[in-house]
Amino acid sequence: MPFRIVLVLIGEIGAAILALIRPYFGLLCLVFVTFGRPQGDRPNIVALHVPMVLVLSIAVGTLIRMGSVTSAFLAALKRLWLILVFFVLMGFSAAASYTPYAAGRLDEFTTVIFLCLLTLGWVATPKQLNGYIMMLLLSAVYLIQTGLRNPRNIVEEIGGQTFTRLNLASSSEFGQTNYLALFMVLTIFLSISLLSVYRSAWQRAGLLTLMGASSLIFFRAQSRGATLACAAGLIFLWFVQKHKLRTAVIGLVLMGAGALMAPQEYWQRLATIQHYEEDASAMGRLDLWQVALQLIEEHPVLGVGPDNFILYATNTPHNAYLQVGCELGLPAMLVYIVILMSGLYSAWRARRLSAPEVLNEPYLYAMSRGILACLLAIVVQGFTTGLAHREFVYVFVTLGYCLHSLAEKAAREQKPAIALPEQTTPEPAVDAFQKERPYLTT
Repeated sequence: MPFRIVLVLIGEIGAAILALIRPYFGLLCLVFVTFGRPQGDRPNIVALHVPMVLVLSIAVGTLIRMGSVTSAFLAALKRLWLILVFFVLMGFSAAASYTPYAAGRLDEFTTVIFLCLLTLGWVATPKQLNGYIMMLLLSAVYLIQTGLRNPRNIVEEIGGQTFTRLNLASSSEFGQTNYLALFMVLTIFLSISLLSVYRSAWQRAGLLTLMGASSLIFFRAQSRGATLACAAGLIFLWFVQKHKLRTAVIGLVLMGAGALMAPQEYWQRLATIQHYEEDASAMGRLDLWQVALQLIEEHPVLGVGPDNFILYATNTPHNAYLQVGCELGLPAMLVYIVILMSGLYSAWRARRLSAPEVLNEPYLYAMSRGILACLLAIVVQGFTTGLAHREFVYVFVTLGYCLHSLAEKAAREQKPAIALPEQTTPEPAVDAFQKERPYLTT
């Protein structure tokens, strides 16, 4: 057996034991496996079923402690009802149009459901939320070092121009160019949010380094959809700042530095948007969207089954909303849109509740802005990328729910008690007749 496989097995056993002893730390391991997916280090990840082993270990560790966390998990189920409805609709669609693709997607989405449930159940404090965010950033660090140490590229031709794009699809779940670029955008937004609350010089230096490295990978991936998503998130982050002029100046300086860092090939590929008719990729997307619309018309209720679009075309729909509509049906598409809106609303409410003039919770306030920017990026890129079944959509929606819960909890704990007037012992009632004639009182 190869040494790498042995090493992964040892790590899997260790993580499973850790999950039994400390389910929260097991959850952090599951987050890294889900987002980092170091498939380059273990080519047979499917055979090892590492995510499922971790889920089962965390579930057993949770059941052992169910007496103390029952209320938290019941509240988590209540918060996740929209995602659970979406999962049920996916199950109906898979049953109606069963294929190995549909069964595989349903199996993977089961792990996503457990990940969201465990996130809401075990992340109960801002400190635990910070650990969760740190694990997301650590997953990004793993992808960045993979892209720098062992880069893999794909070559595209648009209008007579040749473009070389970073593509780590065989090394990570997020390795495909568009997903890789989006993950780097999410990493940048989370890092910007943490910069506003971290005061240590080494912490800020680490976050700035991570932002620079993420930008480098983002530019090398050359994703036009992720560029639009990044622009939407940055505009939002600027809009919610109090000192907009100062922020705009700093932003322009950073954008200038980014422009110098970005390879010329990146700008040239962005410019091809003006001549999309010469782009086989763009024209192919239009054809795929046409196929998706036709399938929605033919199968409006349950769709053709999750991941079964590939049976009708040569690629995925490259649009999350059409993907859900044609694969799961129009009711599921409506639920998917409501899920995204509920995540945005929850993060927005968390921001309002944790604002400095309301609560003294700077971490929750900063992270609610970051998660809002991340969700906006996901919403925008969903128009050009088929990401509707991907775990990061539901994890970031769940983080919006989690922030809302933590902000509500902080509001209850910090709400000042209403001061009651000082209680005094009332004097006994004295009849007016007795006041005038006290000598008559015995």
